[in-house]
Amino acid sequence: MSEILSFEEFVSKRNEARAVIKDYVIDCYIKKVKEKLLEENPGISQRQLKMKTRQARDSFKDSAKCRELMEAVPLENVSKSLRKAYDTYCEATKKFIAYEKMKKDVVEAIPEQIKDAYPKARLLRRKFILHIGPTNSGKTFAALEKFREAREAVYLAPLRLLALEVYENTNYAGVDCSLLTGEEEAFIEGASHVAETIEMADMNKRYDVAVIDECQMIADEGRGGAWTAAILGLCADEIHICMAPHAEDIVKRLIEYCGDEIVEIDRRERMTPLELDPDNCRFPDIVKPGDALIVFSKRSVINVAAELQGKGIECSMIYGALPYETRKAETERFLNGETKVVVATDAIGMGLNLPIKRVVFLETEKYDGYEMRLLKPEEVQQIAGRAGRKGIYEEGRFTACGGRKFIRQSMKMSPEEIDFARIRFPGFLVAVEGKLSGVMKRWNELETESLFLKTDIDQQIDLCLWLEDHSDDKETIYRLINIPFNEKNEDILFLWKTLALRVATENSIDLTHEIETLAREKKRISGMTDTSQHIQQLEFLYQKYDLVHNFIRLFGKLDTRDANKELLRKKKKEVSDELTAILKKKKLKRRQCSSCGRFLPYNYPYGMCSDCYEEMQARRYNRYYGYYGYGDFEDY
Repeated sequence: MSEILSFEEFVSKRNEARAVIKDYVIDCYIKKVKEKLLEENPGISQRQLKMKTRQARDSFKDSAKCRELMEAVPLENVSKSLRKAYDTYCEATKKFIAYEKMKKDVVEAIPEQIKDAYPKARLLRRKFILHIGPTNSGKTFAALEKFREAREAVYLAPLRLLALEVYENTNYAGVDCSLLTGEEEAFIEGASHVAETIEMADMNKRYDVAVIDECQMIADEGRGGAWTAAILGLCADEIHICMAPHAEDIVKRLIEYCGDEIVEIDRRERMTPLELDPDNCRFPDIVKPGDALIVFSKRSVINVAAELQGKGIECSMIYGALPYETRKAETERFLNGETKVVVATDAIGMGLNLPIKRVVFLETEKYDGYEMRLLKPEEVQQIAGRAGRKGIYEEGRFTACGGRKFIRQSMKMSPEEIDFARIRFPGFLVAVEGKLSGVMKRWNELETESLFLKTDIDQQIDLCLWLEDHSDDKETIYRLINIPFNEKNEDILFLWKTLALRVATENSIDLTHEIETLAREKKRISGMTDTSQHIQQLEFLYQKYDLVHNFIRLFGKLDTRDANKELLRKKKKEVSDELTAILKKKKLKRRQCSSCGRFLPYNYPYGMCSDCYEEMQARRYNRYYGYYGYGDFEDY
């Protein structure tokens, strides 16, 4: 379908026109049938009338008589209905033609090779230095030395925590360094260095040196596209890539694909040996000073910490949802010996340098956002590798409470080589004519070069479809759907939608009212008596502040932006300070049986102890079956 038919052509060729004429003929025929039935049977019921007319319609609609009458119908009798059908056809055809053009435009807009989407980088002859090694091998330290020595440099981190750490350490070393993450920014006047989360990378700025950290994340389904984009598009003369060994092959292939040069491969081994702890493991009896107890959910972290608290063991808590300041405070308590043990999720496995003597896996399964699954060998090795920091311990140890054999085998296995790099939706496709959601869907349908797989953009498409009901500004929609936030939390999703609607109507917004509203929410949260709920609500509040920061950064009014940022920093600090104080007090409630109050292990799968459950089942049995038990018939 390449053009719209004229009205005359529509009437003679299209099935929609034939359907209009057929409906007219059937309606006329049924009208006469009804009149005849009522004339011959004045007392006929409505039910009988409907049944007989239905039978008449079914036998007539496909008959030769019907077709004959259709040919004889004067068009003026159905002109109004035909015009309406023609208008519907024209509207649908225009949409179809536009969609087909959009599909063609998407294909034409994408370069034959993805690397050519970064033309500035293609003009350079970039030199790559690969730092390859396991955890605790010093690979990132070596790259950061080159970062600090450079005239102008960028460090790209997988986590805000690492970007902040590099920002602080670089400034402490006397090199002015700015910070830029989705949630925080600190610009130092005249700074020649910047530490960023990798999604914030600027592909148009020229650097002498760039450092890309934890590049094995290039295969991550949600975020891997940011690492691929950095390798393909960073405009830097010298690029240092830090990665685990199983990412070496794909990174080399990408560099070769770009036509750039690998000038050095810095292979490193662990700086201290890592051994399986020979002692049997039974929590909480086995806990020793210097242990890192690993679980894979915030709930488990809190439950384990509560159980340790009940045993009189002071511990630090580290997991992904904690604000940076709180996580830093918990880390420092462990560093200075105020706590002897750290309870953490796999957030500990990436970049946190702690004096851990032994890593103890209390769990061997994690929810990865899609399903509950066993840990992968590379995940086990990354986490276990945190034990035995050089200069503090001569060796590191690892063990597990349950799944010990699995952990031991995982440590011996070689992780599967990464054989593809993720690519994200290219921003330049926003310029393609048509709805952004349609362009994104078309992008998702296209096949990629063999080196690549696409990142998951289903959530972005859903948000895009919702926004398109409120705005036609594709650039604004694209910026909005790329704001990171916890879309699984209904309150945070509602806040995003509220602010997105304001942006759609006002373009730039003042968020003073939203910040003050969240401050009032904090007063309510501060009155909570349940410690676990108190912690969770403060974390959600901090995430809302992070979301508001992104809106200020991208859409804040110029005359209020700086004041909003300053007010927001103050409010975020109040939340993190309150969280830090709560965790320091450790007034955590241990899990208890809902019936007898007996303490339950942190990982007990039920809310009632086995004794109470059996007693409850016995009472139920006696209530329903007691009169018919064998005891009632002993004398017979």
